[in-house]
Amino acid sequence: MERESVTTDDVLCNRCGLGCAIGCGDLRSLCGLVNAVADGGYESTPGNGHGALDDTTRYTFSLCEFCLDWLFSTFVIPVDVSDYMCPGEKMEPWAPAAERVERDSWRRMKKEFRAEYQRRVMAREKGYIEGDRNTEKKTAG
Repeated sequence: MERESVTTDDVLCNRCGLGCAIGCGDLRSLCGLVNAVADGGYESTPGNGHGALDDTTRYTFSLCEFCLDWLFSTFVIPVDVSDYMCPGEKMEPWAPAAERVERDSWRRMKKEFRAEYQRRVMAREKGYIEGDRNTEKKTAG
């Protein structure tokens, strides 16, 4: 199956609604979980099986890096972290991005990170408050 061509402006995060592209100018690239696919199988059908998706149903979605980081923080079993440039190299256990930015003195764009982090948090919360149909509505105010 050939992957279709998309521009960095085409892909929005299904969680926060903002773009999955990061970087500046010509250096912008799609990052995160872009055009991920989940399929429901025969035993998935809610009410007729043991799962929650649906038989023969495909779900396609994208999550920006910030929403992936947020999602990882909700996991009972932490994600495994590895360096794909240096296979086998020992990595530190996963920690939230905000924690890594504050902890590591070598990170030089802390102010920019904090601003983008807050923008993504606000976008996630806005969607939740304004009626995320898959969650219980919060009351604003």
